[in-house]
Amino acid sequence: MNAFKQSGVALCQQAATLRSACLAIALLMIAGAASAQQDISESELEDLLRVKVRTVQHMALNPLLVRAVRQQNALGLTQEEINKRDKEWRATKEPTPYKISLQTSPPGRFLKEQVTRNTSFNEAFLTDNKGANVAAYPATSDYWQGDEEKWSNSYNGGDGQIFIGKLALDESTNTVAAQVSAPVLDRGKTIGVLVVGITINYLQTKLQ
Repeated sequence: MNAFKQSGVALCQQAATLRSACLAIALLMIAGAASAQQDISESELEDLLRVKVRTVQHMALNPLLVRAVRQQNALGLTQEEINKRDKEWRATKEPTPYKISLQTSPPGRFLKEQVTRNTSFNEAFLTDNKGANVAAYPATSDYWQGDEEKWSNSYNGGDGQIFIGKLALDESTNTVAAQVSAPVLDRGKTIGVLVVGITINYLQTKLQ
């Protein structure tokens, strides 16, 4: 390798190192910010979360979760009933019997197992085709997710897609995380959405 090529390689290595250092500093700033509103670019966040996105996609295909969403969709909950449940859910931060039931049901126990054994996850919740919770661990801050972009962008009018939210302070867990949303598919049809929070600690570890 001639001197010119060697110089070019060195510069590329230095640039990569500098980029990683800048990202690490940005993550530290976000972790220390009360509102966690500083931005890392979407492409940078996607690169850091590439492995976790695949993990969440795989989780969303679990037959237990697919069956639970299918069963709730079959109930045909009205928006009026969903709004009523949402109001009651948000009325208290205490673990009400209904909130607990969504953690102790078979899909709830599955999500709890995923979160508790994986230190890079801070929460996981499953929703139906209207954005209403089917299962969640820990309890979310609200019951209805249908008015939030993490749900609407992933459900995508029934044409499910992956959606990665910005790093932010999550109210329900009081930790800084990025939420990854994946469509729940039943015979190729999008019937719901699975949302998993990926902690800032995981992103910092990826840069070390």
